[in-house]
Amino acid sequence: MDLHRFQDLNQLQPRYMLCSRVVTLGDRDGLQTHLIEAFPSTASEPVSLPLILLLHGFPELAYSWRKVLGPLSASRGGYHVIAPDLRGYGRTVTQHDGTPNQIQYDDPITPFHLLNIAKDVCSLVKTLGHDSVALLVGHDFGSVVAGHCVTTHPDLFRAVVFMSVPFVGVEQPPQPHLPNRGDGAENTRAKAKSLSTLAQAVSTALAALTPPRKHYTSYFTTRDANTDMLGDSDEDLYRFLGGYYHMKSGAWEGNTTHPLLSASNSSPTIDAITRDLATLPDYYAMPAHENMRQVIERHASQHPRTHFTWASEDVEDGRVYASEFARTGFQGGLNYYRSVLSPPPAELVDELIALAGRQVGVPAAFISGARDWGVHQAPGALEKMRHRFGMQSDDVVLIEGAGHWVQQEAPDRVIEALLQFLEKVEGTST
Repeated sequence: MDLHRFQDLNQLQPRYMLCSRVVTLGDRDGLQTHLIEAFPSTASEPVSLPLILLLHGFPELAYSWRKVLGPLSASRGGYHVIAPDLRGYGRTVTQHDGTPNQIQYDDPITPFHLLNIAKDVCSLVKTLGHDSVALLVGHDFGSVVAGHCVTTHPDLFRAVVFMSVPFVGVEQPPQPHLPNRGDGAENTRAKAKSLSTLAQAVSTALAALTPPRKHYTSYFTTRDANTDMLGDSDEDLYRFLGGYYHMKSGAWEGNTTHPLLSASNSSPTIDAITRDLATLPDYYAMPAHENMRQVIERHASQHPRTHFTWASEDVEDGRVYASEFARTGFQGGLNYYRSVLSPPPAELVDELIALAGRQVGVPAAFISGARDWGVHQAPGALEKMRHRFGMQSDDVVLIEGAGHWVQQEAPDRVIEALLQFLEKVEGTST
């Protein structure tokens, strides 16, 4: 089997065709988007089928949907299912000369702003020849991208599923030219702060703890994060990714999740949030003196393991991720975090102001592993999302035993939950 397994994706199964290809987005500066797609083996024109679009997170690839694509495409009346490598990842190429995504820290981060990634996604839909998306699914950072997609283009997307990370809306950008209308006490509350300002306040409070800590998102914005995680060799990278995936999976004993105390307060203080964050596993609230590789290596030395988590083929699956990130580095994905925690580009501020607080009438659901701290790491986010999108109790599915990589750890349950939601949205039986 090809180490990268991409050749093996081009195969006809009894019920569906699974393949990979590259699509050039002419209206996005010629972005060459690599995608994996699936459609029923009987379909002569896949573009005539309803489209399901799957967006990955960090540090993942389109490949993370490999166990979901085919079965989804052959379900119900048949779907055209697409999973792209997002900008900065895998085999999607940002350079016009076709060279790999060797993105550097000092390269511009504006292309990685969430609004621009959402525009990439919408352009891909149109380039593929589809007029709408029957279901948009986003996992991890892909969940936030999906939220920006349905907020900016609600006419293009019929339904959305957020996975592992709740989406609570497009952030209102800071507007320093406006007068401060709140009292002093209110300005200590998290709700009065932009995300970048809140992140800085939390970072300062975490650093003041004994022992001092730092939030992983702040670490991901640093110059050294990419080289730290890549290590000095391909085997270093493979072991790091295996340990990182393991620690965030349902298999790791440290992932006994529960809502944080500050979630019960509609306006928690920075101190309350900080106290809660300090109770999370080290891969969220890191010791201040360690980088992410050191966190993972320390835990791996206590719980030795040599491969990935999710199935008998996990060793080879791990090689796919390691070989792809060895080729491209992590900086493209890290730039998503940098763009969120930095002031927005001036040319996007007016659009962000218009989008902040917009009510989106797209039917929505949430799927996550029950052992995933991503559900709870932002106190109160799950309930805010449920209220914002009018989710019913059956629209929130927490899969027992699974952790953060839920579509890889429990693909059958994810497929079942997606199809049940599609049935509800489309109003027909399977």
